[in-house]
Amino acid sequence: MPINIQPILISMELILQDVLKTNFIPPQYPTAFREIAIPVPTPPGVTNLPSFIYFDLDNQFTLTQEQDIKNAISLVLFSWFHHLSQKWNGGANNGISDLAACNNVYAIRNLQPTWYIGSRIPNGLVATNVAMDQFTRLIRDNGLRLAPKAKIFAASLANGSLVMALTALNRTKVPLSFIVDLSKASDIGISTGSIMHAWLHRAGFYDPNTTSYFITECSMCVMRDYELKNLFLSDSAFYRFFS
Repeated sequence: MPINIQPILISMELILQDVLKTNFIPPQYPTAFREIAIPVPTPPGVTNLPSFIYFDLDNQFTLTQEQDIKNAISLVLFSWFHHLSQKWNGGANNGISDLAACNNVYAIRNLQPTWYIGSRIPNGLVATNVAMDQFTRLIRDNGLRLAPKAKIFAASLANGSLVMALTALNRTKVPLSFIVDLSKASDIGISTGSIMHAWLHRAGFYDPNTTSYFITECSMCVMRDYELKNLFLSDSAFYRFFS
């Protein structure tokens, strides 16, 4: 199979999964999977959360790569947990998290997810609150088996991308599926920022991957541990791995 056909076939399968919202679709890219489970931390003020989220992991990944993927997803979960914990602010629910503060400095474009209906989202702070609330929904739907089973495919991606996910058009029952470039995962490991970027696509946010766009700035904030940008390190050094 030509290497550039892999992500196309997988994307076709993921589109069918999004549209039909079922696990029972003809596989466009047949492969074997094994289930992995990742513990979900519980932020204050958030109820009805599952103990774990679940993924069908492509059997092409080694056990070392499996652990790297688990670790990266756990760090994304921690970013979500950290945001909601700081926002909770002892029950006032008006705190500004490190992630929201970072995004508010840099993110000014594509602040609204595809499914959003309401008043215009004015800044990166509000966009972060919307995105992390949607993460709560994605986590709950996954762990409680309300969404189709999330799949993590191994394939070859173009343009240096490490992880690829489709932008979801719906708010509910969205599978947390994405593609990881197998060769790059072996060479450079799994980037937490790339997984965050993929989840933001699943939360309904669009690219492009460039400075000032929410999906990119939010992912880079996570990669910088919420610190301000370093003038000697270009944004493209981060977002070249996004897709």
